[in-house]
Amino acid sequence: EFIHSRHFPDEVQGDFLLNNTIGFLGAKMHRIIDSGTGYTSRFRMDLVKSSDPNFRPVDMEIAPDGSLYLADWHNTLIGHMQHNARDPLRDHVHGRIYRITYPSRPLVKPAKIDGAPIETLFDNLTLPEYRSRYRTRRELRGRDKTEVFNKLQIWLKSLDKNDANYERYQLEGLWVSWGINKIDEKLLNTLLKSKDERVRAAVLEVARFNTDKIKDGTDIIAKAATDKSGRVRMEALVASTWLGKPFREKVLKNLGKMPMDDALRITYNYVKKPSGEVKNPNLESKPIDKKSGMYVKGMEIYNREGFCGTCHQPDGNGLESSGFPPLSKSKWVTGSTDRLIKLVLHGLYGPMEVNGKEYAGIVPMTPYGSLLNDEELASVLNYVRNSFGNASAVVITPEKVKAVREATKKQKGFFSPKELLKLHPDEE
Repeated sequence: EFIHSRHFPDEVQGDFLLNNTIGFLGAKMHRIIDSGTGYTSRFRMDLVKSSDPNFRPVDMEIAPDGSLYLADWHNTLIGHMQHNARDPLRDHVHGRIYRITYPSRPLVKPAKIDGAPIETLFDNLTLPEYRSRYRTRRELRGRDKTEVFNKLQIWLKSLDKNDANYERYQLEGLWVSWGINKIDEKLLNTLLKSKDERVRAAVLEVARFNTDKIKDGTDIIAKAATDKSGRVRMEALVASTWLGKPFREKVLKNLGKMPMDDALRITYNYVKKPSGEVKNPNLESKPIDKKSGMYVKGMEIYNREGFCGTCHQPDGNGLESSGFPPLSKSKWVTGSTDRLIKLVLHGLYGPMEVNGKEYAGIVPMTPYGSLLNDEELASVLNYVRNSFGNASAVVITPEKVKAVREATKKQKGFFSPKELLKLHPDEE
């Protein structure tokens, strides 16, 4: 959830809250920081922290009075991949809802939404609270579309052009017209000329979902691919993936002429791959026979839904933008076999360096010790160590996995990269 509420301090407005249900149990608060095309964040504080091992904060939302509601699912089991949905340990009884306030500031007077006159609803769109504006747009979608559109035009004309938030209010109006399926094209084209890159990027998203309703909709997106803002170009790139190949290639060509930072480059290179192509450098000659039962079994396990390939991808290159490191040519894969077995058995949590790049390690790696037996685990590890450009003459045997499993049976929770590197440092 993002904090947009006058009830909370001015300095935290725009911060985002992130729930954690594994490892750290609670909600963390981060500042949002502009970083070229994308964003980065800076940790501000632990807003909520629990010592209850079953504390599972799964949802939160700013209420109409500006306070924050947080739902605790409170469950022993949280994984759908590791545990059956009908597992008797799943708790269907407990759960809690917390309300968080800031006593030093007054609560917000709730906006009138349900049953309010349309004119009142439009006035709500100028409120600082995002959730109030969001609920207002939902209400407007249920009203008479013609009446809403006509009164929208009156409201737009009444706005003060000298107001610092003038274009944001116009953007709210554009979203209202989208919500009633009557896109205000004149307003859309006006906002495309905004000096604010955030406004132009938001308009591109509207165009992306409405190319069939907007005159020259695809041309608008193609032109945006040469916008001076990386964020607008990113929206054009994303929009291109929804449309046909000739149009996508036109957008890619336009984008290729423009400068790119890492956030845009990674997405651009991914989209540029031929649709449906999955290049797996697995079929090269490897020290282990690619036709062996162990190798074939390892490939099958790796590519199971929800297993290794989901995060590290079928080509082993990971998802850099999501924080999932590559397995290709990584010392974590080709180095110490004990270290590799331990991290796959018990999972990994924490910051780490892979191929010279730092990964925050916010999302823990799943421990597979209870999911795979010794033979299965050995198979997938040998597959990974001899795929994606990796080659290892050392074969991991089921007996080796069994020995490491026994030696680490008292391990509680995830290993950290720092801990494993201390136990098994990289060899020069």
